[in-house]
Amino acid sequence: MTDPSPVASGPDPSSPVLRILNGRLAGTERALAPGNTISIGYQFWQDVVIRDAATKGIAIDLALGADGGAQITILSGSATMLGSTIEAGGTAIVPAYVPFSLGGVAIAWGDPENARWGEAGGLAQAVPHPPPVPPTISDQAMTAIGRAGEGFGALLSPRRAIVLGGVAALLIAATSAAPALEALGLRGSPAQRVRHAMDVAGLPQLNAVDHGPAGVSVTGVVANEGQRVKAQDVLRASAVSGVVNVQTMGELVNASVDVARIRGLQAIARPIGPAAIELRTTPLDPEGRAKLTQAVRTDVPALKRLVLRDDMPPPEDVAVKTVADATKKVSTVVAGDPAYIQTVDGARYFNGAIMPSGHRLVSITGDTVMLEKNGRQTSLRF
Repeated sequence: MTDPSPVASGPDPSSPVLRILNGRLAGTERALAPGNTISIGYQFWQDVVIRDAATKGIAIDLALGADGGAQITILSGSATMLGSTIEAGGTAIVPAYVPFSLGGVAIAWGDPENARWGEAGGLAQAVPHPPPVPPTISDQAMTAIGRAGEGFGALLSPRRAIVLGGVAALLIAATSAAPALEALGLRGSPAQRVRHAMDVAGLPQLNAVDHGPAGVSVTGVVANEGQRVKAQDVLRASAVSGVVNVQTMGELVNASVDVARIRGLQAIARPIGPAAIELRTTPLDPEGRAKLTQAVRTDVPALKRLVLRDDMPPPEDVAVKTVADATKKVSTVVAGDPAYIQTVDGARYFNGAIMPSGHRLVSITGDTVMLEKNGRQTSLRF
């Protein structure tokens, strides 16, 4: 982990701080400025960097409002707070001194000198500790050398001891290069190397799967076409054969709208987070909502989070100014009891009939025709 730079004089008592409550960085603080947003996660570009194995792939924005309230937005991965999990794309209001955690690392915010930090620490004890970092290759090699040498000192001649020492030196030199190889992404399977390259390039949400002779397949969701091109460039530069099969947020939005429109609904959609969209439609009954939700999740499998709102008003109708606009043909009104509308091809419309425009003929009184559609009435004169 890269720790926030220490300040010799300590935090300003009048300014709130973000504080890590458990793990090897417990007590580390970062000053917060009202009205600003900071990023927390595994990547080096973030404001608060937590390089623990359990935090990989997690990115969280914390915004401190000018009114003193705070909110977190989960950009990728997930976080927990008070026993609830907040998935990517979700947001939550975070009260002062109430911990939220990413990968088992508990964090809270508040005034640095407030006595309620003790309360926050108690809540943090309920957060499972992050798993220990696995031993490095160098550690494993040194352990093996130590075990191999246990009890053999008395059995080795000076010459054999020199030979064993040379072999150990070569092994240590080889394993010393392992961290550099790991950092450069030069070790592991082709898929692991590609995932590492995507992480370094700022695309940690993408996954890579090795399909043997067919090469590596890179999947996931990117923000736009520019990020798709970037992923293709990263794969090409990694010298691993494969293909990039990612989708953009715009494609997820369009696909979700298409699913709704195929079912005869008016719909619009917008992105609300990584692989998350809000889909708005005209009103639905509970069964219709359930069917549409299932259809979108089936037809758009890359979508991780769907918020469905059926509060979209019906579209405005094209204005009907004449009787012919309602019948879609040359028409005339025939007086009588009952009066009716007759089109040029002989069709007749009496009170209660539904016109080709979707309007219902309410009445014909004198020289006035009354139509109704979607609860709105239109009066026409002829």
